Amino acid sequence: MRGGLWRSILGWFLIVVGILWILAGAIAIAASYDPSTPDAGSTRLGGAIFVGVGVVFAVPGILLIRSWRRVASTEPRAAKPPRGWTKAHWIGAGGAAILVAAGGVGAIIYTFSTDADVQAFLTARKCATLEERNCYQLRDIVITGVDISHNRSAESDTVQFTDSGSSHEVDIHPGRLDSSVLRTGAEGEAILWRGNYTNLHVAGVAFATTDNPAGQQNERRLIGFIALAFAAFEAAVFTAGFVYVRRRKALRAALPPRTAAETTGYPILPLVLHPSVPRIQLVMWLLLLPVGLVIEFFYLDQYGRAAQWTIGAASALLVAWGAIWQFVLVPRSAIYVDELSFGTISGLGRRKSYARGEAAHVALKSLYRGRRAQAIPLAIAVGPDGRARMRFSALLYAEDALSQFATGLRVPLVVDSTDVSITSEQLEKEIPGSTSWAVRHTTAIGAGLAIVLGTVIVLFVVLNSASSHR
Repeated sequence: MRGGLWRSILGWFLIVVGILWILAGAIAIAASYDPSTPDAGSTRLGGAIFVGVGVVFAVPGILLIRSWRRVASTEPRAAKPPRGWTKAHWIGAGGAAILVAAGGVGAIIYTFSTDADVQAFLTARKCATLEERNCYQLRDIVITGVDISHNRSAESDTVQFTDSGSSHEVDIHPGRLDSSVLRTGAEGEAILWRGNYTNLHVAGVAFATTDNPAGQQNERRLIGFIALAFAAFEAAVFTAGFVYVRRRKALRAALPPRTAAETTGYPILPLVLHPSVPRIQLVMWLLLLPVGLVIEFFYLDQYGRAAQWTIGAASALLVAWGAIWQFVLVPRSAIYVDELSFGTISGLGRRKSYARGEAAHVALKSLYRGRRAQAIPLAIAVGPDGRARMRFSALLYAEDALSQFATGLRVPLVVDSTDVSITSEQLEKEIPGSTSWAVRHTTAIGAGLAIVLGTVIVLFVVLNSASSHR
């Protein structure tokens, strides 16, 4: 029941986070219909994105709560085989990716509808007479107040100023510009185009307001491209999951009956078996993740060069390390059998060896990971005392690798029924040393990381959302 408790905690956490995001999005959408709200279109689009993210959090939380209640009503040790992903799951996942992609395409298409205004603004000249239609005026202004706030879009300034005695207000996202020049009493110039103040020039620094059509078009296009990249990433993940399921079925089909005795055709020793990397992962690591890094780098530009290069470099290093591990170290690792020993070889060439007499048989277990997740095929070299000597994921190796490995060791390959999976706790009792602490407590670790990450995000938002005045 301990795993069910953590599942319940994680489920409720996701539901609460999802509801908060949905409420924030609903409030933003409702506020966008207020006539005093600047740039209602962007506010409405941001609110819709918040609602979508909230749904993404809340739905898995609801599924976790429902699955916990079903598990709690049965005996905890009566491990039923996982149902896996049905057609409804695949259709739902595909539909979510299509909706996100449609939102990104819609945002990009919407920006093309503003091309006329952007082109008119970029080609406008300074008004020579008041009768000219597409022209702008340079107005002398005096700043009377600046409200500063920090939120998910970095610093946002609301500047109040007077133009010929009349009071006006504009919103500015300064980004890397020196916003310290925007202070009470400062004088400058404003560009007035078609009744909107699109730019402020103060102390030699030019700021674009949220009424600047060119800046708004670029921001919406960036949101659209981010949505498309996310949809492509999601599609790649679920494609990889589909390949995973097919590969697992092929592995099951290639396995021998429940107890396979030694065969007469022994492989030539030393026998070295290397894992294989699915080709679908090339798409994610070599195409989608680099595209995501580029989008992230440009998005962080609004937070300043320090944040842009620090976070960007850290993300690039993580992706580079992941790619090296996936395509260099994993293919170089191996399991081996020779005349005197057997063991594993790491991607860096380090060997972990055991004497051949320490292997009594090789067992293949299907490790249970929850009702909605596919079980992991885990191969274990079991010693005469019943304790595990070596373990590795059978999914990484070719279909006949387990048979070759057991035959090379001259020991039987014992395969449990592939329709029945076993929990990590049960497996540890059956074969001591077969699972690590992290494997036995994956739910607790995931919940803890989610709670810590959520707390850090909430603290970051609270500490950076305070308003000040200049």
